Amino acid sequence: MRPSLATVSTAALLLALAAGSASAQTGTPPKLEPVPESDTPITVTPKSNRENTTTVQRDGGRIVQETVQAGGSTYTVKPANPNSTQLPGDAGGPQVRGPQWTVMEFDIAKKQKQRSADAAAAAAADNAAEVPPPPPMPPATE
Repeated sequence: MRPSLATVSTAALLLALAAGSASAQTGTPPKLEPVPESDTPITVTPKSNRENTTTVQRDGGRIVQETVQAGGSTYTVKPANPNSTQLPGDAGGPQVRGPQWTVMEFDIAKKQKQRSADAAAAAAADNAAEVPPPPPMPPATE
């Protein structure tokens, strides 16, 4: 009579579990050292210069967008469907919409101004290098 595949796999599983639990029990726990006592209390003071600014954009009395700057973060909150007349809870009604965090802003006009200023400075340096020095002064005669 041949043993079934289920019997063989069950026996192998039991042997693996027994070997794993035996090896886990033979290890000694690590030696712990006590933490030294300290007389100085730990105090945490929050920053007092945290400024939160909120900018609200309205369209006909409805809030269309709200931008919040808190600490170093900026995020924008918009309603899910500002033109909907359905109430929350209705099928297809406004749902909760998460905030949109501002990760990075690009100021292309500032970069273009910087490039043009750098180009003008480089052109002025090139022109200054091409101009020959003035002739020497004639000797003074009395």
